[in-house]
Amino acid sequence: MPPRALEEARRRPDAYGVGVETLADGRHRLAFPGAGWTRPLAPRLVELGERRRGMAAAGVGQQLVAPWMDVVGYGLPPEVGGRWSRLLNTALAEALAEDGSGAFGGVATVPLQDPAAAAAELEHAVGALGLCGVQIGTNVRGAPLGAAGLEPFWAAAVATRTPVILHPWHVAGEDRLGAHGLLQLLGYPFDTTLAAASLVLDGVADRFPELAVILVHGGGFFPYQAGRLERGHRLAQGPGRAPLDALGWFYYDTITHWAPPLRYLAEVAGAGRLLLGSDYPFDVGDPDPVGSVRGAGLGAPAEHAILGATARALFGFAPPGGR
Repeated sequence: MPPRALEEARRRPDAYGVGVETLADGRHRLAFPGAGWTRPLAPRLVELGERRRGMAAAGVGQQLVAPWMDVVGYGLPPEVGGRWSRLLNTALAEALAEDGSGAFGGVATVPLQDPAAAAAELEHAVGALGLCGVQIGTNVRGAPLGAAGLEPFWAAAVATRTPVILHPWHVAGEDRLGAHGLLQLLGYPFDTTLAAASLVLDGVADRFPELAVILVHGGGFFPYQAGRLERGHRLAQGPGRAPLDALGWFYYDTITHWAPPLRYLAEVAGAGRLLLGSDYPFDVGDPDPVGSVRGAGLGAPAEHAILGATARALFGFAPPGGR
């Protein structure tokens, strides 16, 4: 959450449709129409210095940062949502330029509730602001990604060669996931699975084969139930790419929290489709992402790809100093 965007939202709540409250401990939280208050913003969500310290502790030299999904504002009216996305992206680009360390690459957000505006904002964020990716939710206010009329956005992502990161947001079945942290532990990967299946079975992967889509949290359950989806696809004789074929179309982060599924993912999707993930700064993330990759026994070429080479090529993200 770029500090300047927070300050501007506080100063002009009517322009952005967002409320800002300062809590007794100095942290802030935001309110969106129909969604209530976000969780309080921890310093690690706001301050790049905190991020650099966390990266150093984990042996990570560079990090891609995107606006927190809790603040994307898909429930805002389209015109207001467009202003909010523009503010978030501009403030992020300014913060990274001011930082100047080369340690961070910026990932945009877009007003997905208006596909044409989302396409235009993506083009601006990449072309004018220099951001190198875009992150979207796994649904559009409950609508599956493959059936939400997002063709202008997908086309813009292909035209600008911008990787699209899918991150769970207002997931299916929230009413049954309140205890034991199951919203994050099971709800998030399940909604990612729904999104992946929709992109494949609703034909987005066929219509936009050059689209680069990254599934977080190890791809949800998609890589591990692709055979079941394949069986259903054959029985239905439906349109869309075969799910087993789509395994190698997606990219995945490495957040599996266990070496056996990480090795499986590298085997079925290819190590060249895996990107180092951390889920920083959240507790459910991997505190030692580099160690998790090296401990999986994937071999030196796979480690080289996963620990940075693939991400740098995909996002056009240069090492610090341009080396």
